[in-house]
This record gives sequence, C-alpha cells and structure tokens, in this order.
Amino acid sequence: MHVYNPLLVLKISESVHKHSILKPHIKYIGNIHGNEVVGRELLLHLIDYLVTNYRRNSTVTRILQTSVVHILPTINPDGYARATLGDCTSVVGRYNRRMSDLNRNFNENPASSKKIEPETRAIMNWIRSNTFVLSASFHGGAVVVNYPFDYTRGNMDKIAYSKSPDDDVFVYLALNYSRSHHDMHHSINCSTNEYFKDGITNGAAWYPLKGGMQDYNYYHGVMEITVELSCCKYPPAETLQVYWEKNKRALINYLQLVHMGVKGLIMDESGNPVFRAKLSIDDRYITFRSSKFGEYWRLLLPGNYILKVKARGFRDYLSQPFRVIPGRVHRLDVVLTRRNSLTTNRRKSQKTTSLLREVTTQNMLSIKGATKPMKTTQQHTQKVVENSHEDKLSKAHTTQALRPSTYFLQWAFLFTFTQFL
Repeated sequence: MHVYNPLLVLKISESVHKHSILKPHIKYIGNIHGNEVVGRELLLHLIDYLVTNYRRNSTVTRILQTSVVHILPTINPDGYARATLGDCTSVVGRYNRRMSDLNRNFNENPASSKKIEPETRAIMNWIRSNTFVLSASFHGGAVVVNYPFDYTRGNMDKIAYSKSPDDDVFVYLALNYSRSHHDMHHSINCSTNEYFKDGITNGAAWYPLKGGMQDYNYYHGVMEITVELSCCKYPPAETLQVYWEKNKRALINYLQLVHMGVKGLIMDESGNPVFRAKLSIDDRYITFRSSKFGEYWRLLLPGNYILKVKARGFRDYLSQPFRVIPGRVHRLDVVLTRRNSLTTNRRKSQKTTSLLREVTTQNMLSIKGATKPMKTTQQHTQKVVENSHEDKLSKAHTTQALRPSTYFLQWAFLFTFTQFL
C-alpha cells in the first residue's frame, strides 16, 4: 500500500470563507518537478509576505480585497523528498513516486497510453472545481518565462513558434513578469546554446512537449505561464534571499494583472445564473466557461471585441462590439433566452437583452513599493530579511494586531490518495 503525501493549498483573501461575486481567483503552483526547489521556497516566502503585510501595505491589501489568491507550494512532495540540496543539474527527484514526469502527464485523451497520476488528477479536479482566471507555475534550470503553446499540432517534435489565439495576452503577461524581475529581461543564459530575447519564449519555440500543465490550463479557460527561476535547480540555502529579492516585485505585479479585459454575469430571463455556459472572444477558438454563479472573466488587451455565448437550452448570444480601455475592466452582463420560450417571452427577453448593462469599472492596481523589513520562514530555516520602502500608515493600522490565521486564511487538502497494489 502506498500512501501519497497530501497536496496543501493556501487560499488567501479578505473574504475567504464566503463567495464574493466577480472577485477573480488566481493560483500559483510550485515544485511540479520535485528537484526544482526555488519556486517552492519563493511561494512560502510569498505566503508570509501577503499575510504579514495585509492592512500594512496598500498594494497587498488591495490584492487581497479584490481577488482570491491560491498558493500550492509543491505539487510533487514525493519527488522533493528524494532531491538533493546543491544538485543543480541532475534529474534526481524530478519525477513523482511512480517515476512519472507530472509536466508531461496532463493528457485526457482516452487513447493515450499514459496513466493519469494522482497528483495530476488532483490538479485537474481543482481546476474544474474553481473558475481560475490567471495562473503561474514555477520551475528551475533556466531563467525565462515561457507561454503556450508547448507543442505544434500535427508535428509534435517541431521546434517552432506555436502561436495561440491569445498570443498577444500571453506575451504581455510574460513580459510583465520578466520586466518586473530584477534581471530576467536581460536574457540570462544558463547554457551556451540558450538566448531568450527579453527573457521570454514561446514554449514550442524553446522545446516542444505534450501533456504540459500550462496548455491544459489554457484549454480549460485559465491563462497560465511557466516561470523558470534559476540556473541551479536546488541551490544552497544561503542564496534564497537573493532569489526572493529578484522575484518579489514580479510576483506581486503579476497578481494584479487579473484585473484587465472583460468580466460579467451570464443569467437566464429570471435572473438565475447560467453554469458552464461556453464563451469565446471574436474568432479566438479557445473557449472558457461561466462559474456556478454565472460569472466569467477574460484577460484582454485594450481594443474592440465581440463576446459569443452558448449554453445548452438557450439561444446563442452575440454581443455588440465592446471596447477594453487601458487600466479598466469592462463589465458586460448577458441575459440568455431559452429555446423553448413562447413568442411573447422571446420578445420580452430580446427587449431585456437590448438593455444589457455594459459598465466599465476601474480595477487595475499599481504597485507602490513594499513595507518595512520582514522575516519569512522557509524550508531551510534561514531567516530572510528584506529591506524596502515603508508605506505611510495610519496609527490605527500601525498598532493593530493582526490575526491572519483566523482572519483571512484557509488551508485546504486537494487530495489524500491511497493505492492498494
């Protein structure tokens, strides 16, 4: 009997125990390859930074007031347990307990010979049970941000740029992280045959792979990038402070990118939410779904767009062109008409649809420095001290005692898996 270590995810928000309509969800995932440890450590630091700076730092406070952040420090605890401190290049610890590469395992094709691993299945179920908008996965062995697609359809082994329908958004997301990083945008080369302009690359243009987590996320409505953090996969403990300082601003800035594009509610004629309506933007063939509350979000750059909505039992919906303005989220609510409605009801619904509310709300946030020096606890028990600019605070906030464990944190088990052989 094999008992697998549980995957633990931390959910952080000001209102973590209740659902807030149209508050977007973001996720950070680390350590999918167990021997690539820097991401795991940075996410532990980030948890501490968010918790201790809530109501102390204005940027952190706005993030937790306007979004829900999910952090999974390790997806591969069994691989991590086998990895060796100081091992920069080998693959010891890369795979899970059953020696499977989890970042080649996100394949739902029934004809595939690959068995879905328990860790992979847990993440798949997690993605399906939440309406995530934005995501990042953290790796090691290079210093670059890569984005979908990870392979070219019809030619799995072709090394070439594989452009997704949302390539403009993915490039923007990748550049935001790279340019917010201390030096990633300078195209750091970990080997002589690597060069990444601006510190970003399309996945398939670097090396093609199938069954990757970022492509799986994209096909299920989540915009995810993959961030390679370090040339050394499992560096010495004393280097972690440097990695934190280089990535902290990028980690915070990236969370704020969830507030761009369009969002809204999909409802029926009675005002009830329509769950799992299929949505698309213009002719971008990758679709996304509405939540059980009828919510939807889509990250878009400034420009003019048309929203298409399909749902079982309802007539297809095509919006009027709407415009996304820089620094704002466009609000577009939709009322769907049932296919079996009587003529009078259809006329009434059409009248209602013509009066759809298209409201713009300003939600983009700007980072304004960090806070006073703080201490974080990490796996190597090394204290990391960060020197940064201190926000101006009211005396009430300065003296207020925070109780984050009871105020806005919630641990959750993604899965506990037991297999009988």
